[in-house]
Amino acid sequence: MDRGFGIVLASGIAALLLVGCATTQEIPPPSQEGRPIFQAGGAASSPPDAVVVPGPAIHQVAFLIPTPDTAWQAQWLETDKKGMSGKGGLSGFMMGMGILQLLPVTLVAWPVAAGLIAGTVAMGLLGEDMEPGKVAKLDVVDQEALREAAATLHPDRLLRESAAAALAVRTGRPPLSVPWQPTQGPDTPGTDPLSEARKAGADGVLGLTVEAFGLAMGQDEDTYGVFVRIRAQLIEAGSGRLRYERVLQQGPGRPMAGMPKPAVYTLEFLALDQARVFRYEMREVITRMAAILAKDPALPLGPP
Repeated sequence: MDRGFGIVLASGIAALLLVGCATTQEIPPPSQEGRPIFQAGGAASSPPDAVVVPGPAIHQVAFLIPTPDTAWQAQWLETDKKGMSGKGGLSGFMMGMGILQLLPVTLVAWPVAAGLIAGTVAMGLLGEDMEPGKVAKLDVVDQEALREAAATLHPDRLLRESAAAALAVRTGRPPLSVPWQPTQGPDTPGTDPLSEARKAGADGVLGLTVEAFGLAMGQDEDTYGVFVRIRAQLIEAGSGRLRYERVLQQGPGRPMAGMPKPAVYTLEFLALDQARVFRYEMREVITRMAAILAKDPALPLGPP
């Protein structure tokens, strides 16, 4: 029995060491800054290089206004599970050794004991991996407050309004508005925004789109900040040629030049009072990004 128990002990320790070696680095990595945890829109990606095509200046720009307005639905992304680090395996190993000491000697053949140790180690690792994350611990009312705030924020509209005010200062006149109805099947043909822009007296059409927004992890544990990704495209109304395209992104881990350092808070604070802080931060970020875009010297806008 002593020799068999020694085999079990040696095998269990070897398995535990193997787990520890394979998982020396915990999952997730120490820094998760910038990783989305609450998101509306497309998946995060690295912004491509800006596109600027030489040509004559655009003197009267018109905003492209898609109808109907985008309906945003934000989703919670569980990204902060701890993963297996070996600590759970150690707990399972110790539990298995304790059970062995309670069993009658006649029942503890070494194959049975080895199986028991392996099972408790696996249970310990699984239990650590399945520990609830930050979102699961957040009050349901707070989760719904943030989701409702994202659905009623209308970020595209806010982006266009902010950019219009900034462009009016740069060009001396406010941009025109061109409604655009996308094609929705053979029975619902779309409109031609370039033709409508020419009729209104515009020689360029500027499309501003919020591609994604939400909350991303901050540098410090349990802190989160808003992130926004927008795309701007300027097209000549006469030729249909793309003259300018740029993707701008701001948020934790992805600071944008000219923007202040992203503010971070706890999820509970962001959700207070119908997510008032979340709404405020979103408006501030979008307004500042619109101002930076309007002042971009690469945007080919001339005087009226």
